[in-house]
Amino acid sequence: MGSAALSARDTGWVKEAKVIGDNGEIDFATHLKRCLPSYYAVAKSIKLKVYTDGRGIIPDTCVRNTLNGKALFVEKKTGNNGGNAHERVYKYLSPALQEKVSRDYDAIEKPFMFIFSGDTFQKKKYQDEFSLLLKDETYFVMEPGFTNIFDVADKIQELLA
Repeated sequence: MGSAALSARDTGWVKEAKVIGDNGEIDFATHLKRCLPSYYAVAKSIKLKVYTDGRGIIPDTCVRNTLNGKALFVEKKTGNNGGNAHERVYKYLSPALQEKVSRDYDAIEKPFMFIFSGDTFQKKKYQDEFSLLLKDETYFVMEPGFTNIFDVADKIQELLA
């Protein structure tokens, strides 16, 4: 498929997916704030300048323990109709990136947590992939209605203690 064919594709789904993704990030942060003690700050993440010329990455949420200053960055993916949005979290697995963010942003040693929600990630196919590729990482597949959000909050408190 050439670039002209790619340009001609219907991209309405892209806008819809962005809205779903943005709402998923907001919903997650809202639910999480309610579950953490008041000394945890939950905010839209800042740009983490990890490349030359001030370029970087912007994880979706930053959680910081204001008592000790330690931070954790959350990358949140929402999927309701298949796709590969979850594959964009894999760049965060780079040991060099994790080391730089940990050092430069007063974050914990493994500074990223991954959260997946929506119908897509309830499927065995995706959960099998996560259990293999994210085996040694901190991740959660959210149950419908964020019913396991307290598990996430407990893990964050453990990590940022």
